Amino acid sequence: MRSPHHKISILASVTACGTAVLILEIVATRVLAPYFGNSIFTISSVIGVVLAALGLGYYAGGVLADRRPSERWFFAVIAAAGLAVLLLQLLNAVVLPRVAYRLSLVDGPLLVSALMFFPPAFFLAMLSPFAIALLHARAAGAPVGTVSGQVFFWSTLGSIVGSLATGFVLVPRFGVSGIVIGVGCGLALIGSAGLVLSRARAGAAALALAGLAGGGALWHLGLPERAGTVYAADGVYDRIVIRDIRYRGRVARVLWQDLGVSGGQFLDDGRMAFAYTKYYELYRLFTPELKSALAIGGGAYTVPRALLRTSPRAIVDVAEIDPSLHSLAVRYFSLPADPRLRNHVVDGRRFLHDSAGGYDLIFADAYHALVSAPPQFATREFFELAKRRLADNGVLIANYYGSLAPDARATVYAVVKTLRSVFPQVYAIASTDAAADELQNFILIGQNAVPPGRRIDLRRAAEIDFDEPLLKTVATRELRPSDAELAGYPVLTDDFAPLEYFAAASIRRYDAIARRR
Repeated sequence: MRSPHHKISILASVTACGTAVLILEIVATRVLAPYFGNSIFTISSVIGVVLAALGLGYYAGGVLADRRPSERWFFAVIAAAGLAVLLLQLLNAVVLPRVAYRLSLVDGPLLVSALMFFPPAFFLAMLSPFAIALLHARAAGAPVGTVSGQVFFWSTLGSIVGSLATGFVLVPRFGVSGIVIGVGCGLALIGSAGLVLSRARAGAAALALAGLAGGGALWHLGLPERAGTVYAADGVYDRIVIRDIRYRGRVARVLWQDLGVSGGQFLDDGRMAFAYTKYYELYRLFTPELKSALAIGGGAYTVPRALLRTSPRAIVDVAEIDPSLHSLAVRYFSLPADPRLRNHVVDGRRFLHDSAGGYDLIFADAYHALVSAPPQFATREFFELAKRRLADNGVLIANYYGSLAPDARATVYAVVKTLRSVFPQVYAIASTDAAADELQNFILIGQNAVPPGRRIDLRRAAEIDFDEPLLKTVATRELRPSDAELAGYPVLTDDFAPLEYFAAASIRRYDAIARRR
């Protein structure tokens, strides 16, 4: 019978490996999001691949434990898991930036997840059945059920620690690369230390040296940034990159959150770079004097900044869940320190629920993937809440992205139908062409407290002195699908809002266009 220290070392190793599994599973979505978006396809791919690796790893670990029931093999598997994690980071730093953009936004996350996350999860899963076999064999007849329960308890406890530590400690304080490298080096050292205790000193020294050298090299290698990058860091929710690019013949400073563009401005005059953000000013068709406004989603804060400039007496609330974006907007996007702007680090829908309301304008532009707004910002319950927080004749202006192609229009039509189920008057405007199948932004407007038959004539926009001349022609881009055209699409609710599934058709269209280019 071995000493209690033998049992403690094995259970401590199992706990550490359980911690590593959950850290890698959570961080995996952050690794993939800059290339594929933080979409349901990315999340489903990571979870599916990790579960497949765990299942096969449990099976393989049990077989290996029966054939090679020794501590050397147990700790060698831990060391192999550490090296697999370091290989994951090498792929993340060198391979992924070069190949990921060539893959589909729908299928790509599954392929990359299988390549990068399957090996380390597989090795880590082998350890639980291996630990059960070792402890049962050395415990002088201890019941296998008791031994199994102990192993799974400590492994699960490690997973709980890994889950909480990743969200509350690691991601807010360390970059994704640093977390992955730390996990890889930690596992390599645990495996090497175990091999030393098992008297495999030569192999342990080689593995420890390889792990530390590999981790150090990867730390200095880092992730490549594109030309023009002025800021890049891992935020609480996604990777944040600010880059100066050539856009429409001018230099624009653009904010990316993972794969999606969240705003930008031209550096020569500070004006908005992207046309869809300029549609906020359509509020002037409905409520000429703006006293209070709410922007759901700050991004680069170009819309709040424009509201401060064009409405000198308006109070502007911003609900932005990422705590770093406000300071970045001040530093990189010339956001003024104006007491009329009240920044709130909170989820936009939660802020709406808790606020007193009375807004003349609510501008919603919150995205978490390339072509899909978060479902909670497109449901009947959200629109009902927004309607209650608007002043009489106030308007909700929301940005959505999609296509009117027959196989891809479900996103736009479902949101339009849902908006009509709440607001007495609804206006849908294509940012490019209401008759085109191309991917484009759609600006949807819900007007509060007006008789059902009383619509604003959008041709009146031609008489308003907008900052953006394009807004004068919105009547030519109005989309007015009939009730019959919308009949086949659902009203989106908190219970049923398959917005990302609908967006998949638009994603495939985007991929096809990108490949042709």
